Amino acid sequence: MKIDIYNSAIKGDKFLSVPKGTKISELKLPESVDQDLLTLSPFRTRLEINASKMHPALDQKDVLRQIEKNGYAIHGTTLLLKIAETT
Repeated sequence: MKIDIYNSAIKGDKFLSVPKGTKISELKLPESVDQDLLTLSPFRTRLEINASKMHPALDQKDVLRQIEKNGYAIHGTTLLLKIAETT
């Protein structure tokens, strides 16, 4: 599945993903949605996701499950880098 990812213009670690080509302005979000997700900026378009593969910053299985259930996915992303001195 190809998705478009938007991130919150208020909190950069909050994301909304939708199937490719979905018009965000026509998306019906519940009233209980995190208010930070009401102001979005495009982040990544046409990202191919596959639940059988690992992605370093995205839980693809969860995103696909949410999209299948709701038509969108709300998620965060974290990428931890560990820098260590080597001898």
